[in-house]
Amino acid sequence: MQKKHPYLRDKLSIEQRAKFQRGTDVGVLAHEVFPGGINMAPNSPSQFPKKVHETMENLGKPEVNVMYEAVLQYNDTLIMLDMLVRDGDRWLAIEVKSSMRLSETYYNDAALQYYVLHGCGVPLSDFKLMYLNGDYEKNGPIDVNQLFKMESVMDYVVEREAFVAKNVERLKAVVALPHSPLVNIGTQCNNPYPCDFQGHCWKLIPKNSFLFTTAMDDETLFLSYFNGVNSNEKMLQQLDPNSLEAHQIEALETNSYYVDYKTLYALAPQPKPKSVAYLNLLLHHPAVPEIDGTKPYEEMVLAFALQGEHEPNGCFVWDCFEDHNLWKEAIGILIEKLARYELIVCFTPQNLSTTLLRHEIIRNREVGYKVFNLFEVLQNAHFYHPAIKRGFTLQRLAEVLFPACKLFEHSRILVEATSNDLMGYQQAREDLISENEIVEKTYQHFFK
Repeated sequence: MQKKHPYLRDKLSIEQRAKFQRGTDVGVLAHEVFPGGINMAPNSPSQFPKKVHETMENLGKPEVNVMYEAVLQYNDTLIMLDMLVRDGDRWLAIEVKSSMRLSETYYNDAALQYYVLHGCGVPLSDFKLMYLNGDYEKNGPIDVNQLFKMESVMDYVVEREAFVAKNVERLKAVVALPHSPLVNIGTQCNNPYPCDFQGHCWKLIPKNSFLFTTAMDDETLFLSYFNGVNSNEKMLQQLDPNSLEAHQIEALETNSYYVDYKTLYALAPQPKPKSVAYLNLLLHHPAVPEIDGTKPYEEMVLAFALQGEHEPNGCFVWDCFEDHNLWKEAIGILIEKLARYELIVCFTPQNLSTTLLRHEIIRNREVGYKVFNLFEVLQNAHFYHPAIKRGFTLQRLAEVLFPACKLFEHSRILVEATSNDLMGYQQAREDLISENEIVEKTYQHFFK
């Protein structure tokens, strides 16, 4: 699909694009570990053949010691290796990852690259994965030799070569087909990663199909679906009318949402608080530490919006978009402001009590009762709407409860806030406030 029908690919989310950009940025920084190399990256796919030829030529030039994004091709399989470093009469292959630990996915990625390198006859002294050192603490300019650590995977990639060769032939046969493979939708649509072509492959599935429910796992749903239970009516015949799955299907049929009100009201704050604050935190976890004294992916408060009766004009916004060094100023401000309220309402998949404790915004666990996380409360009350099948976000909740409201992905705010652009900063502040308004409306909707 990617090779022959890329126009059918789903639009990438802002969060996914940000992840790709983060990987690119970390990869470029890693070049400084072996400086002075030649960048072989093509400007467009049409330059691949040229860059393959130039890479092979450079292997034989004694004056070339390092190549970045080396382009090699073997048996119709093309790779772009992050770094090739001359090591005597051989070469050290390095692939860079923007994570702090290695996974099987990364090892298999390296195995494919080794297959091509070996096929091209590149003499290797070693193959290493380079990744972020979680123990590195910034103190002054970034020390790339301390920021990154490397692990040899040579034994693994050599052992996997036969496995890779077999799969290359299998996948070449797929690409050679005159049409797309006839594969039914199934659990593979989201495992191990969500597929980029779900919009195309699921287009004939009714939007109110029980396949969009969440009470049962996908494996059970698809097992029923391919065993002839291919409609909501047939699925309901097999279910207890009082089951969560039945309630979700009824919500689909009526184009509404389901929530267990008994559980919801049992979780309501008691007694009814006299003063309520609505808090929206924008947390930043930069892969490469930006502030002295911080480590890779260490959390910082980049901004917050606080709505409540004690705030000027009803809403207070703080941010350090233009100078991240000021982020700890948020701590003192929040300590002072949150103390004025009996209840702090938020919507976040993170445990906000833990976050506030970690930054000593609340000083002990007993104060944690003040935090009322709508995300957790609605999940515990089995809130359901087909919009949340692939993730329960504030944006999707707003689509369900307040369809007239326009709300963007939360990850967009972080992109705006780190854009180094004054217009982006202003938009981030406005979006932060818009999210908080939805949090307030949601709380009032269920607990007024």
